Amino acid sequence: MSKKGKLYLIPNVLGGEDVSIIPQYVKDIACGLDIFLVETPRNARRYLIKLGIKETGKAIDDLTFHHLDKHTQKNQFREFLNEADNGVDIGLISDAGCPAIADPGAYLVKTAHRRGIEVVPLVGPSSILLALMASGMNGQSFSFVGYVPFTKPDRARRLQQLEKWANQQRQTQIFIEAPYRNNALLKDILQNCHPATKLCVAVNLTLPNQQVISQTIENWRNDTLPELHKQPAIFLLGR
Repeated sequence: MSKKGKLYLIPNVLGGEDVSIIPQYVKDIACGLDIFLVETPRNARRYLIKLGIKETGKAIDDLTFHHLDKHTQKNQFREFLNEADNGVDIGLISDAGCPAIADPGAYLVKTAHRRGIEVVPLVGPSSILLALMASGMNGQSFSFVGYVPFTKPDRARRLQQLEKWANQQRQTQIFIEAPYRNNALLKDILQNCHPATKLCVAVNLTLPNQQVISQTIENWRNDTLPELHKQPAIFLLGR
């Protein structure tokens, strides 16, 4: 029986053009692969060029990119792994941050484990963990809950539920929103949460203009609110 290839989980930058945050060994592995599973092929090509793949003598047009996003069907995930079954190493790249974390690649990783394909996670920036590190909130017990509801009544109930868990279980609650709705989410948090609850907002992490504000809801209400429109942000509620 021939040896199977590996599935490498290749981290991406969180924004901007600077890839110096990516370790050299990750660059070497990524540039050594020929087959990639990616959210946006154009973005993946640009990223690999920044990592130095052309310096290996490879032409971008000779690489294979399989498009993978939230609309990808489960049977396609299985097809994407056929090369690994035949002994070829492949790489999974998300548009930003770490693959399979708040990312459609999670099901691909699950499928790889079922098929006996070795999964190799590589070191890189995770906005979720960076925000938690910088928040001053409980890093021993925390939960990433993804997106909060869009409609105001459902959102209010969800925020109050997350606040309850944060206070009763002393568990940091981490969540996100579509960047163009960040300002509205911040206002809803301030409207629906108790003054003593702590809120951290981490914006543009790893970029020159990054900002991390962590204080009580009461203090948030008394301060000038930051401009969050169309900027990548992580929200955390805690004690």
